[in-house]
Amino acid sequence: MKTILFGLLLLSFYTYAQRSEITLKNGSVILGKVKTINDSTVKVTTKDGSVWQYSKTDIKSIEKYDYTNTTGKIYSSVTFGYMPGNILGSSIQILNGYRFNNHWNVGIGIGKEKIENLNYVPLLLHGQYNLLKANTTPFISVIVGYDLALDNNEYNKGGFTTGAQIGINHYFSDHIGLTTSVGYRYGYFKNENQNWGWPNPTVTIREINRLEFRFGLVFK
Repeated sequence: MKTILFGLLLLSFYTYAQRSEITLKNGSVILGKVKTINDSTVKVTTKDGSVWQYSKTDIKSIEKYDYTNTTGKIYSSVTFGYMPGNILGSSIQILNGYRFNNHWNVGIGIGKEKIENLNYVPLLLHGQYNLLKANTTPFISVIVGYDLALDNNEYNKGGFTTGAQIGINHYFSDHIGLTTSVGYRYGYFKNENQNWGWPNPTVTIREINRLEFRFGLVFK
């Protein structure tokens, strides 16, 4: 049994030399780079440069460090999006929220969008589910909110917007990662035009149904 354990630890050294999560049998967890493994000890260098030595009999497991392994953390993202159509739509969104665990994120957002040559400021609620507990994970996200009109506010009243995305997050450090996604975007916008000689304004409803492509950075 000891021989098997040593063999597994030796194999782990080659796999996880860059950054590892060492769990001891007493429940302690050490994050660092595994420097050496022999038949009795494991040496680990932690982030502050300290070198620690542990008996292999005290080690429960050595696993590749998961950069997403955080709970109760604030997260942010800055993404750019494009919505193809007769007139190309574009947007930038800034989201801030709370990571309940490795899977669930909930937050709020703001940004600037251009849809059919009209400019809006979206106020958004955002929810996201990460499918994997891993440095690279697919995700599903939804947004719902209101687009405040910037142009011609007397007539363009803005409107409701919602959407859903599927994508991939890849964390390449403890706090920064890349995100890319594709999804669907819906908008319901109202225009009111006051025609001379008519007592009531003419109300025009515009609906958009677009594919949306997004990419950017995520922070935590």
